[in-house]
Amino acid sequence: MRTLLLLAACLASLAARARGPHCFEVPCTVEHGKYVVTVETPAGPRRFALDTGASRTCISGALCRALGLEAAGQGAVGDFEGHRAEVGRVTIPRLGMGRASYREVPVYVFPDSSYLFRCLGLDGVVGGDLLRRWAVRISASDSTVVLASDARLLGATDRRRSMRFARSGNRPLLRLRASNGALRTHAYVIFDSGSSGLLDCHLFELRAMEQRGILRCLRRTAGHSGNLGWTNRSEVREALRAVVPCLELAGSTLDDVPVEVTYGSVSKLGLGLLRWGDVVVDYPRRRLYLLPRTPAPAPLAGGLRNVTATLDRGRLVVGQVWDEALRGLVAPGDRIVRLGTLDVSQVDPCAFIRGEVRADRPEMTVRRSDGSLVTIPIKEL
Repeated sequence: MRTLLLLAACLASLAARARGPHCFEVPCTVEHGKYVVTVETPAGPRRFALDTGASRTCISGALCRALGLEAAGQGAVGDFEGHRAEVGRVTIPRLGMGRASYREVPVYVFPDSSYLFRCLGLDGVVGGDLLRRWAVRISASDSTVVLASDARLLGATDRRRSMRFARSGNRPLLRLRASNGALRTHAYVIFDSGSSGLLDCHLFELRAMEQRGILRCLRRTAGHSGNLGWTNRSEVREALRAVVPCLELAGSTLDDVPVEVTYGSVSKLGLGLLRWGDVVVDYPRRRLYLLPRTPAPAPLAGGLRNVTATLDRGRLVVGQVWDEALRGLVAPGDRIVRLGTLDVSQVDPCAFIRGEVRADRPEMTVRRSDGSLVTIPIKEL
C-alpha cells in the first residue's frame, strides 16, 4: 500500500512538471480609469472591474437574475467612502478568467442602481478572493493584466524592487514610509486597483502626518467628495488636500505625492502608482513589486481646482470650494445649472461620471440656496 501511495505521488509530481508553470494574459480593456477584464459566467462572458481593494467578488443584481439565482441576505457592506448598505449573497457554480477557473464562488450582489453598473456598464467586480492564488501584473505601458503561478514569470525577480505586504481580508496592506526632510512616519494603505487616483488617506492618518510635520501645502475646506462609492451616497464632510514630499515603497521613491482624505475604513494607494511603473501583486508570497518605467515619469502638475463638481441624489452640484474668493458666492450642494452654455438638466448624470461632459467656456452657473443664480470661473472640472 505504501509503495502504491509513493508511486501515485511521483506520478502526480511528474504530471505537474509536465504541465509547467502557468502564465497567461486576461482579456482586458482600460475604461474610465478602471481595468476591465472578461469573466466567463454560466450566463456568458461579462465585464468585471479588477479591484485589488475588494476582499470579495461582487456582481450586479441584473447578472444575478440572468444566472437564475436568488440572493439571500448578507448584511451591511461599506463602500470606500464609508457609507454602508444592505447587500445579498449568492454562490455561482463556476467562473473563469483567462485560464483560471473557479467553482462554487460566493459573491456579494450589489444593486443595479450603483453607478459602477448603471453608468459604466459593468456586471461585477473581481476581488482578491479570485486573485489570491496568483501573481498579478498590471501594466500601464500596454494596458494588460497577466496572471502567473510564479512572479518570476512576470519579470518580478528583483527583491530590491519589492516589499512585503500583509493581508487585510484578501487585500494587500502595505506599510509605506512618508518623509519630509529628516521627519519620518509610516502609513498603512491598501493597494486598490479599483481606484484611479494615487494616495487617499484616512482622516486620522492625515492628521497624524500633519502633527508630525510631514505634510506640505495642506489645505482644508468642506464639501461633497467627488468619489462616489457603490452606494452612490455623498454628503458634506471635512476635505483635506496636501503634498507628501517623499513616499518610499518597493525600493522606489516618489516625490511630491498629492494626497487627499477618504472616509473609507482604510487608506488606499490607487492606479496612479502606475505612473512609476508596472505593479506585480504576488499574493501567494505576499510581495508587491514596482517594476520602474524608463525614463522616470515627469513630476505631477501642481495646483488645485478652484471648485469641484459632484453628484448628490442624481443632481450635479458644487462639491468643494477651494478658492477662498468663491466661498461667499457658492457653497457645497448648490445646484449647477450650466457648464459654460451647456444646460446640465438635459445631461444624463452618467455622462458626467464617464467624463463626457465638457464646458465650452471656463465657467459654471450655479443656483444658490436662496434661488438666485451666479456665474463663476472654473479652472478644470
